[in-house]
Amino acid sequence: MMKELRRGSGGRRVLAGVAIVAGLLGQSARAQIPGLPSGTSQPKSAASSEAAEKAKSSVASSTGPITVHRHVDDGEIKRFLTQFLPNYPGVANLTVAVDGGVVTLDGRVDDDDTRKELTGVVARVEGVRLVINNTDTDEEVMTGSEFALQELGNFRDYIARKWILLLMALAIVAMSWLLAQFFAVRSETLLAPVVHNVLLRSVVGSIISGLLVIGGLMLALGTLRLTHAVMSVVGVSGLIVLAVGFAFRDITENFIASVLLGVRRPFQIGDYVTIAGQSGVVKSLNTRATVLVTLDGKHVRIPNSTIFKEIMVNATASPSFRSSFDVVVPNEASTADAIDALNHAQRETRGILTDPPPRTLVESLEPGGVRLRADFWTPSQNVDWFQIMSDVKLKAKVALQQAGVIALPVAAPPAKPEGKADDHGGGSNGTPAPAASAAAHQAAAKLARDAMAARNTQAAVVKNGETPADRVLQEPETRVSDEGTNLIKDTRAE
Repeated sequence: MMKELRRGSGGRRVLAGVAIVAGLLGQSARAQIPGLPSGTSQPKSAASSEAAEKAKSSVASSTGPITVHRHVDDGEIKRFLTQFLPNYPGVANLTVAVDGGVVTLDGRVDDDDTRKELTGVVARVEGVRLVINNTDTDEEVMTGSEFALQELGNFRDYIARKWILLLMALAIVAMSWLLAQFFAVRSETLLAPVVHNVLLRSVVGSIISGLLVIGGLMLALGTLRLTHAVMSVVGVSGLIVLAVGFAFRDITENFIASVLLGVRRPFQIGDYVTIAGQSGVVKSLNTRATVLVTLDGKHVRIPNSTIFKEIMVNATASPSFRSSFDVVVPNEASTADAIDALNHAQRETRGILTDPPPRTLVESLEPGGVRLRADFWTPSQNVDWFQIMSDVKLKAKVALQQAGVIALPVAAPPAKPEGKADDHGGGSNGTPAPAASAAAHQAAAKLARDAMAARNTQAAVVKNGETPADRVLQEPETRVSDEGTNLIKDTRAE
């Protein structure tokens, strides 16, 4: 029993001794590891002070516990690292120094990533307590010409290794571009059975052609295994495109408006419209603006966004439209006779529709007479509106004169004072004066001439480009107004 107690007390003494030794060794190890408290304060070495001052140096400690029960010689660590590290990818030249498990690296590596990886690898070597990496990268020590030569050499090596893949990628890009050009040329024919709108065919054709080119580029990049690298650049480019699109939002807005105008089609070529106070005949619609030609030959360019947002009046959208003119007849004349004369004149004018029939109404009573308004309907296409208005007014004037609503000069005998002889013009028998007779004869002759002109008015329905709209459409486009393909050029044929 006493022997067992002595044996147990001896074991406890051995364990206590081991614990004391481990504590001393642990305190020594803690003193060599930066950041851990130590019982004694030691001055920093010159090497560690220089490494702390160097901004590009990186420090790493081993990830696992530092083994203290087995001593690894510094020379053994240096021999291993000197033999192993020069073979690490990205290391140009390297020198290794080891002192008390602290490894100091000097030399040159390719980039910062290689330097960080090198620090982590050395830190995992057994016996290494601290790594001070003082290596420089190529960007820090190389001149511009040396760096350019190095990049050219890397590019040459890349081509030497993957020239077959490069040829395949170029062939894919060329085929996709040729296919896109082939489709762009024949998109009108290929898409016509599916997309009937001209503008939509143009937009869809452009989108499909662009997708063919983009698909070819993506396939070529996949062949070279550069898809991820390029997509990262594309992501940054997307932000740039978004910023540029915001800067040029007016152009984008006009393009979208052109698409909507082409789909809704509120006007066609040859329609007479009024937009934002500008009136003219529609000549063309492109992705930027709509071109109007006024009846005096002036080209008016209106942005599509303005057309989409402003009030637009299309005078020729319906098959017919109403026109009117006013006539003031004297109060002493018969208003009913004037109305009949005006209605007869409108019915006799070529180009005025009979359904709905023309009519004349009393518009207002004025001090100078009665204002009558004659209104009628005419076709909106293939007619000369100005000629119709001129003809109906001429016929109205003749009809009013013939009905006696507008009085003609008459040959009236001049008044004579009592007791005086007529020594001017008139005879003793009361015949009219020669001047009055001549005026009445001239008025009758003029009325006959107007009546003949009214009967011989030209046909208002014309062909072969004789209408005002057709005449202004024959004016050639100028460089100012010609901004691209006319997206509604064949709407009249449809």
